[in-house]
Formats: sequence, structure tokens, C-alpha cells
Amino acid sequence: MGHAIVHHFGDGAAVWGQLITPSIAHLIQSHRDFPIDFSRVRPGIVFEVETAGALLPHVIDASTLRVHVGATAFRHAAGRTDATVEAVARIDVGGDCTLKVWGKATAEEPSRQEQSRSHDPASATPIIFTVTFWEIARATEARFDQLLRESAEKDREIRQLRAQVALAMCSQ
Repeated sequence: MGHAIVHHFGDGAAVWGQLITPSIAHLIQSHRDFPIDFSRVRPGIVFEVETAGALLPHVIDASTLRVHVGATAFRHAAGRTDATVEAVARIDVGGDCTLKVWGKATAEEPSRQEQSRSHDPASATPIIFTVTFWEIARATEARFDQLLRESAEKDREIRQLRAQVALAMCSQ
């Protein structure tokens, strides 16, 4: 099924595409959860990554996925419920290979039944992920990706501390 392609190209070459093939759909849907990074680029924010867990992926068509993500993380990244954000999903497919899927994420329109229920802010919210590009490659850059995420987190902490210092200075 989907794993043969990974082992065949696992020795260094990357397999990539712009449409979700049946074997890529199988790889995505065989994982119940995986990390997804939402990027934030706004005035005052050079670049920031908000990571959330993506749950229950469902491939709708050759360029669209539906997944559930943490509502708080998505709202923090998007800023508005109707906003579209750039996103990258990372799925470990075995053989030291990772499937990365790049695209745009938008919150799914809630049904009337969902609107009438009270929403827990920490709950999962369904999003529509429109795929731009996917790649299966050796996971050698996993450490580099981790360093980038750690760096973004440290930058966020520094901004928060600077804001706290500025507020403390104002009160004096």
C-alpha cells in the first residue's frame, strides 16, 4: 500500500507531489494523530510557529483534508475564526522517513447544531486543510526542525518578558 513507496525511496531521494494520491491518502489516514505547525506572520511578528496536534484525518479529495486540531492553538495562530493560515503537517511514516504536507488551513464552518452547543475553548475544532505540496524524505532534518521550533518558542518567551518589563517600568 503506501509504505512500499517510502522504503523504495528511503535511501535519500525525496518523493513529492501536489495532489494526494491513493497511497499518500492511505499514509495520512492511517495515523490517528500527528503534529501540525501553523505559521504566523503579522505586523510585529517576524515569524512564529504554533504547533497543535491534528486528530482524525480524513482525505476529502485530491487536494483537501479535514482534521481536528486544538481550538486554542488554531485561534492563536489564525487570530480570527474565518482566517486562513499557512500550515505544515508532519507524519512519521517509518523507515526514518517523514511525510510533510504543506498547505492552508481554515476553520470549517460550524453546523447549526454545533453553534447551539457551548464550546469548550480547549476542545478540538475541525479545519479544512488545502494541500499545496507534499514530500516524503529522510527525517534527517528533524533535529533542525526541532531547533527552529525551540528558537521560535524562546523568541516568544523573550517578547513576553520584554512586555512584562515594559509594563513594570510604566507602573513605576
